[in-house]
Amino acid sequence: MTLGVAPSAKTLTITAAPLHVSILLFLGSSLAFFLTLYILLPRLREANLTWFAVYNVVLVLPMLVLLVAALIGYKMEGHPFVWSLLQSRFRLQGMNTTTWLWTIALCVFMFGGRFSVAVTFAIALAAVLFEDQPIQSRLQLLGGLALFLLLSLGVWHTGPWLQHVRLHAEPAHVREFLEHFGSHEFMGIPLEGQWWVAVYYTLVLLCANIAGEELWWRGYLLPRQELVHGRFTWIVHGILWAAFHLFFQWTLWDFVRMLPTCCALSFVAQHRRNTWPGIIGHTFGNSAFLIQIVRGIHG
Repeated sequence: MTLGVAPSAKTLTITAAPLHVSILLFLGSSLAFFLTLYILLPRLREANLTWFAVYNVVLVLPMLVLLVAALIGYKMEGHPFVWSLLQSRFRLQGMNTTTWLWTIALCVFMFGGRFSVAVTFAIALAAVLFEDQPIQSRLQLLGGLALFLLLSLGVWHTGPWLQHVRLHAEPAHVREFLEHFGSHEFMGIPLEGQWWVAVYYTLVLLCANIAGEELWWRGYLLPRQELVHGRFTWIVHGILWAAFHLFFQWTLWDFVRMLPTCCALSFVAQHRRNTWPGIIGHTFGNSAFLIQIVRGIHG
C-alpha cells in the first residue's frame, strides 16, 4: 500500500525510533503486564484481595502507565503541555470525509463477523475514491488493500494448525482470572441490575485501555518509527503491537490471528496521519465484552 496525502499538522521536533528502540519499548511494555499478571496476581490473591481489586491492579494500572508514559515521552521531547501542541504531536486532528470512511472501514474490520472483509473493502473503496491522489496512486492503494484483505483471510484459516503450537504455558491463576470475565458476573460481581459496572468498564475501556495504548503506540511511537521505516512503518508497528500482547498469547495462533487487525489499525493511523481512527477502531474492536456486560446486567 502507498501512503497518501493526509491533513497537515504543526511540525514538532520528533526523535527517530530505530528498530531496536521500538523493540525495547514494546518489550518493556509487555513485560510490565507479564509482571502484574504472572507474578503480582497470585500474591494479591494470597493476600485475600477481591477479584475486582486485583483486576484494577494487574490490568487497569499498567494500561494507565502507558498513558503516563506517552505524556512523559512528549515532555522529554521538550514540548510544553499546551493543548494545540498535544493535538499536533499525538495527531489528534479533525476528521474529514476520507478519514471517516477509513475509520468506518477499520471499525468493521476490527469488530469482525462473517461479512466483515467484504464490507470493509466496500467502505475502503469509497474512501479511496475520496483520496486526493492521482488515479494511478489510488489504484495501487486499492490493489494493496485487496491483497491485504485476501492475506488476512488466509491468515485466519491457519487456526487449526497454529493453535497446537505452544508459545508458553498459561498459568492456572491467569486462567482463573480470565474466567471472571463472564456473561453473568464481572470480577466476582454479579452483573444483573448493576449498571454501575457498565459505566465503570466503559471508563476503563476509554480512559485506560484505549487512551493508554493509542496515545502511547500510535500517538507517540508511530511518528517516531515513520522517520526510520517510511511507508512500511505500519507493517513493523503492527507486528510489534501484536507481539506486545504475548502475555495473553499462549499459542502461535493467538499471535497470528491478531496480525491483520493490528496491521490494519496501524496502516489507517499512518495513512491518515491521525490517531482518531485508531482510537475509534480500537474501541469498536474491544467493545464485545462491554456488550456482554450490558446483556448480563439487563438479564
